[in-house]
Amino acid sequence: MLSTSGDTDGSPRPRRVLPGRAGTVARLAADATSARTPPLLLVTGPGGIGRSALLAAVRETLTERGVRVLDLRLARNERDRHHALAARLAAELGTLHRTEDGRRPAHTAPVAPQPEAGRDLTAALRSAVASGETLVVLIDDLQWADTASRGTLLARIRSLTGGPVTFVCGYRTTPGGTARDRAALDRLRAAGLVRVVPLRPLCSAEVDTLVAHEVRARPSAALAARLRRDCRGVPAAVLAAVAGYRREGALRVLQRHACLTSPERPPAVPDDLPLVEHLRHLGDRVWSVAKALAVLHPLGPPAVGLIARALETDEEEVREQLELLRAEGVLWCAGGRWRFRLPLLGYALAGCLGQFERRRLSQLAVTAVWAGEAVADDHVLAEHLVTAGRFVDSRRAAGELVTRGRAALLHDGHHAVRWLRAALDLTTEPEQRAAALLLHATACCIHLRHAEAMESAWTVLSRYTGLVTSEDLFDMEAIWVVSAAGVSDTTALAALAEERWRTLPGGEGHRIVARCLALCHLERWREAVDHLTATREIWSRENDLVAAVGQVVSETGAALLGRTAALDRSVDDPTRYPLWHRGGRHRFQRLTSLARVLMQFNELDRAEALLAGHHLPSGYRPIPDRVVADSHAGHWDRALDLARTALAADTWVGELTSHTMASRELSTILAARGRLTEARAVIEQAKSVHSLLLHLLAVPESEWEQILGGRERSLQVITEALALAGERGLVVGTDELWLRRAEAELVTGDPAAARRSVAEVIRVAELTGTSRAQLCRHIGVAMMEGDRTASAEAVRLARRRNQPLELADTLQTVVRLGQADPALLREAYGLYGDLDALMRKAQLRNLMREQNISVPDRSATTSENERLLAVLVTEGLTNREMSIALGCSEKSVESRLTRLFKRAGYRSRVELASAILTGDYPVGRPG
Repeated sequence: MLSTSGDTDGSPRPRRVLPGRAGTVARLAADATSARTPPLLLVTGPGGIGRSALLAAVRETLTERGVRVLDLRLARNERDRHHALAARLAAELGTLHRTEDGRRPAHTAPVAPQPEAGRDLTAALRSAVASGETLVVLIDDLQWADTASRGTLLARIRSLTGGPVTFVCGYRTTPGGTARDRAALDRLRAAGLVRVVPLRPLCSAEVDTLVAHEVRARPSAALAARLRRDCRGVPAAVLAAVAGYRREGALRVLQRHACLTSPERPPAVPDDLPLVEHLRHLGDRVWSVAKALAVLHPLGPPAVGLIARALETDEEEVREQLELLRAEGVLWCAGGRWRFRLPLLGYALAGCLGQFERRRLSQLAVTAVWAGEAVADDHVLAEHLVTAGRFVDSRRAAGELVTRGRAALLHDGHHAVRWLRAALDLTTEPEQRAAALLLHATACCIHLRHAEAMESAWTVLSRYTGLVTSEDLFDMEAIWVVSAAGVSDTTALAALAEERWRTLPGGEGHRIVARCLALCHLERWREAVDHLTATREIWSRENDLVAAVGQVVSETGAALLGRTAALDRSVDDPTRYPLWHRGGRHRFQRLTSLARVLMQFNELDRAEALLAGHHLPSGYRPIPDRVVADSHAGHWDRALDLARTALAADTWVGELTSHTMASRELSTILAARGRLTEARAVIEQAKSVHSLLLHLLAVPESEWEQILGGRERSLQVITEALALAGERGLVVGTDELWLRRAEAELVTGDPAAARRSVAEVIRVAELTGTSRAQLCRHIGVAMMEGDRTASAEAVRLARRRNQPLELADTLQTVVRLGQADPALLREAYGLYGDLDALMRKAQLRNLMREQNISVPDRSATTSENERLLAVLVTEGLTNREMSIALGCSEKSVESRLTRLFKRAGYRSRVELASAILTGDYPVGRPG
């Protein structure tokens, strides 16, 4: 990366980072001062590609080397002034000796064109050549040079070959360029007078680097993908998009990553974007056509006629302006469909339209589709319906938006909610409005928009009870309860659970199941399950929806309490469900609910088999559920990116047990990678909101307490979690807690207590019968009995379960117990490496040394040690804490830090942390 250079007042100023351009800058700076270089170096590329930034970097590099530099930038209006450039250049060369660094003094006024400009330029260049001192003339935006000056300059350049004066010019090109320019360049190339340096678009990694330096954080996968699609590697477009996202608060930095709050929404690009300004200068007619096309181009060939109708002109005139835009490199056309070469430019132009203009254009689009004059896919038409509003038939528009919102209910939550909200705004008819409210509440609940779901559900319950079915009423009651829990309104939940449930509309079955649902969200599991069991004859006969929800709440609550028989039957045959035959969201909710409970018991294989067996795409699952599944399966990078996406969009707190599980997995991943402070913050955030099954968070919490030397605190965390689970009657997850307690008790020298804890592990395994509980049982028996058979069975079971972290931990445990071949540690080491679990690998290396197992690839180990050390520095750990975490002395940590700073060239922890944030010092997986 480029460092800093001095400004005219001597103060340091940062250079614009030029990812992917450092080599070009170095070559241009070297060629500009070489006698073997042609006298003209022409940097070309389309608008926004970074020519100006590149020339500025060349100037700074040459100035630092003591080379005289003359720096000019042309303005658009200079192309119409005869000999404007020649006059300016002659004057600048004439005053060059009176400046110290070759740059024009700030007080010098622009020079007016003169008839003698050509002769003056010739004389000035001869004088510069005669001085014998190297001079580099930088001219930016040479495309704005007047014809006379351009001809004069090219004629004079012919006399500079091998001389001390070199011109380095930036020239904005269009895809084809003009025939005249191509011919002139060909002649110069043939004469050896010019070298063309075309600037290519940035690759994906370079775009990521540019964004990282702009926002001091690495872009998330969703942001990076959006920028690739919209900006096509054009640096100015990337920076404009990022600025647009930041301006409207659509970009948040989480865990050192820049994330979009809504990945589906395009950025609000400023209308002073140079690419937009360029179009303004092409004239009012082309400007109006370009703006209209930004809205109508998805309609394909009919867009031309619609633009003509909107602008009250003829189609031939529109085509002329479109061809002009194509010549300027703005558009391309295939099969009569016009497209913007740079999608971001389309968003920027659409943003330049007034509200009336946008609505009028969308009105034309909708009318054309309805009349059969144009064809649009559901997404495009729905967006035009939203924009047109009441400019079209409101009743028909609302009906179509409801239809499209229902179709997008599961797979496209952002647009489903948007379209259904628009339908609500378009209709005042009670029946149509009630139908839209039902779907809007459902969409918001499925996609974790709890506040909106709660509002729409309550509107139905308070105003439209006479217009919806009994099932719809209960659906809104259930959504209201789930959403109240999602916004942590425990007061409302408690009121419903105690007395308010008696006033709910609908039958007695409604009220019973709604109350029990509230009880579960208050963690009164036993009370809910017992009440449902006692009243089964009532709620199971109410209607299919009440019976279905009652069944889910009953079997879920019972399973968490250790009574898994009903859950197992449903997993074996999920079609035993009152709403299964209806398909759609009911089947989706049934399958995701069962999979969620299985994941709470760490039964990834059963959950995945269930979903695959009934053809539910994984992308349909709520993000927190997907985070848990990806974490267990070893897809850690994807899990982290999904978690950041949900956190940025405020959809992290979803179904409350999922939120707890996802927080647990996120903290586990972060701690395993050495990001201990972030891991702690995740646990604290989970505890700060209304969450369920909080005892499950004790596992990662105890781990990072132990990493930092807090053995007593680690045991206390486990003990408190077991007490909380016992108080609520919960069995789920306690097998692992009892096992960890037994391990801690053995370390503290209390084998009797450890034996009692292992007995509890065995009890839970017998009660639940899950494979995870059986694995804990085998490890517990091996620990207490020294049973090598139990150790072998634990390894066999861990391999069958195929969870990388679990398998690596199991291999490490049985070797530490002295009941397996130490060579297994190499396999564990490889598994941790696949996960990029730097902290786990560092801890395992200590055990491998104790067991006389060689650590593979010593050079990679050195690199990993440095990366881990850099992470721990960024996490704010003290030298003492780092020594505890790494299992070495403080003096060793100090030595390692000294070597790290010296090798990487950083002078302080602050510099190192800053480099990590921007990706200049990578701490993630290489490549």
